[in-house]
Amino acid sequence: MDDRNPIVRIGDSLRELNRVFFHVTRRDCEEFGITPIQFLALRVLKQYPRIGLNELSELMHSGASTVSGVVDRLVQAGFIERERLEKDRRAVELNLSSAGNEMVEQMNDRILDRLSPLLTLSEEDIGHLLRVQGKIIDLLQNGEDK
Repeated sequence: MDDRNPIVRIGDSLRELNRVFFHVTRRDCEEFGITPIQFLALRVLKQYPRIGLNELSELMHSGASTVSGVVDRLVQAGFIERERLEKDRRAVELNLSSAGNEMVEQMNDRILDRLSPLLTLSEEDIGHLLRVQGKIIDLLQNGEDK
């Protein structure tokens, strides 16, 4: 029996899940010469093209300063293009370059294949997991207001 505080047990479990996910995806990212957070940025831009840095930060659930550095490195590598808007020269839109688009497609296939053992989970288990995680997120976000 685990006598630890339930909050500690939940936190430990979530950290371990995050560690395993990071480890599984990190190997594939390294083969392509990028980091997992850079891959996340590319994946988000594939799904939401022509967005600004603030929108990208929100969708990645990361701080703007962190995402700014990630974007800078991806621009230098030729995977992201910045485009100034005609209507507001201060604003910049981010978009995948053709190399970035190709990278995301190749990596998505590889990472989805590596994560395919998750497909052995039943729909009921997946639904339960997502429901509980959503409940945890709601509880913690609502608790921030205290």
